[in-house]
Amino acid sequence: MKLFTTIFFLISLSFLPSQEVVYRGEFDNYSRWTTFKGSWKIVMNADKHEIVFGEDFEAKEAPDLKIFLSKADLDDIDSKNALNEGEPVFVAKLTSYEGAAIYSIPDSIDISQYKTIIVHCEEYTKLWGGSSLE
Repeated sequence: MKLFTTIFFLISLSFLPSQEVVYRGEFDNYSRWTTFKGSWKIVMNADKHEIVFGEDFEAKEAPDLKIFLSKADLDDIDSKNALNEGEPVFVAKLTSYEGAAIYSIPDSIDISQYKTIIVHCEEYTKLWGGSSLE
């Protein structure tokens, strides 16, 4: 019975949609006062783009952390201009401060038009960090 269950499980995996990694990277901590680090990737999963934070992701908690994509280079973004520079688009509110998490990118966003992923605290106008899309 155990062998049958294992074979059934392996066969069922072949019917799951495959994930294509479109971009991947490591977050750069913007401030020495803020914990913000870890890996991320953007995947195409069943015709939908998702941002996947790695198990190693860690961020200091804040009341209003949000994920944005920006057309600006990371070096051109700071706390004061993060929501103005590079026509940023809101992706999702950060729901987990450590470990793996998945955030759906709205279908209206063409990710090929963006250069950077950032996490920003809107309430306190504070850039937590970001990474170039590569």
